[in-house]
Amino acid sequence: MNGRFGRPDRRSGNTDKPTQQPGLPAKEARLLDVRQEEGAVHLALDDGSTLEVAPESLPPGMPAVGEMLRGDLLIELRLADERKQVARLIFALLDRRLQPLARIRDKMEEKGYSGAAVDAVLEQMQAKGLYSDRRFAEAYCRDTLISRAVGRRYLEAKLREKKVPGDIAAAVASEVLDEISERELAERAAAARWKKMRGAADLKAVAKVVRHLQGRGFGPGTANEAARNTRPDTRDTFED
Repeated sequence: MNGRFGRPDRRSGNTDKPTQQPGLPAKEARLLDVRQEEGAVHLALDDGSTLEVAPESLPPGMPAVGEMLRGDLLIELRLADERKQVARLIFALLDRRLQPLARIRDKMEEKGYSGAAVDAVLEQMQAKGLYSDRRFAEAYCRDTLISRAVGRRYLEAKLREKKVPGDIAAAVASEVLDEISERELAERAAAARWKKMRGAADLKAVAKVVRHLQGRGFGPGTANEAARNTRPDTRDTFED
């Protein structure tokens, strides 16, 4: 079954914990078998473990089947195996729900994976254009605007809360919601607020609508303009 990113879904086996804690010394092990499949190489060792690494992660100087793997080579292969597990878990996570990179990093480290392995996978994903904080921010802004009439300041603040870098949060909020669209949303939110107001549509009522719009992330100028443009006829009053 293909996931959202077109990656084969291989979730069988134990991928909840890393195969080895980073930094621990590795003894030599004999290479018993090598099996290749699309996007992965499986290495069976005489200590009972099987390592799965990306083909490009195979270090030079790999011994033949039946020969011993040096300790330094075994460490390198176990780190490559950890990166492979991390990548699989991240893709499975993103298939369920898009997440900011900081949240992904936290979840992987909570499972016991090293920061070095997690960062290496995330950097590779960004370099290949597979996923990034910008991609998350764009999706978050689009989804939010479908259900809520909010301004750029609201979007930017929410992205920052989710640990999206400030420059990315500001840029994406401005790109997704241009000035014309923001004014239209402000007037929609203002009109909806006026319908809930009671009493006269006087200047105090205008101020209340402006504060409401500012609370939704619209700037003072945009909020004031929208409140006045949608203000009911001042000769009318609302129900007491």
